[in-house]
Amino acid sequence: MIVLLLVTSNTLGQSVGTPSNLKDFEGMWWFVPPRGSNDTNFTSIKYFKNRIRFNVFYWHKSKNIDVDSMLIGLLSKDKKIYKLSDLDSVGTRMYFYRPNPQAPNDSIKYFREASPSCSALYNGNAIEEELLPPEKGRPNYFTFSFNGRDIDRHEQLHHLPNLIVYNLVKNKKQLYKVEAFLNKNFSIITSPKVSIFNDTRSKTKMYLLKNDPVEIIEKKVDWLKIKYYPENNGVWTGKTIEGWIRESDVEKL
Repeated sequence: MIVLLLVTSNTLGQSVGTPSNLKDFEGMWWFVPPRGSNDTNFTSIKYFKNRIRFNVFYWHKSKNIDVDSMLIGLLSKDKKIYKLSDLDSVGTRMYFYRPNPQAPNDSIKYFREASPSCSALYNGNAIEEELLPPEKGRPNYFTFSFNGRDIDRHEQLHHLPNLIVYNLVKNKKQLYKVEAFLNKNFSIITSPKVSIFNDTRSKTKMYLLKNDPVEIIEKKVDWLKIKYYPENNGVWTGKTIEGWIRESDVEKL
């Protein structure tokens, strides 16, 4: 059985037996490769929402992107699961199953377990210095430990990284899956230099360059309201650029 022990309080002195709540894991998370590991040839993003863990996996060398989803839920450690409806939003164990639209009911015999058993800690604990809660201004994080392996650390993300958005736009099949789950639309700039407008008449001094990825917020006739998240070597600067551009300056939606 796929088991995930969770600790979701961000205070010190946490107990492994403390019940967890799925709402603590809602949002977007990035797998942080351990120092000295070979896990830098891919980027792994997880998004938790409505009892689903959505996964985006990007291979740097081949530029391939894999997208899938898992059904998740919690149970108390002493309770046995027979069907997906047994799962709750609070508990000490998390279960992962692959969706099966052909299943006649929610019995777990129709669903494949999607992950090896692991333990997880949310925002660290008081035992290991590296797992202490983040300081003010730093992102939340959680850690997985799969069957005694080294700890897999995941940090909370503010937005889908620009590298991922750019390559998703080049892979429309996977892009549409991500857009449907996140309820957002994305594109990339195709013109060499694009001015940003406060509205469709007032031009600002800001501009975007070819291949910059953007999030589409609103659409008017021939115009798009966009958000752009400036990054420095793949790390968000903390700033957000928002405004209007001409629809003809992005890859066709």
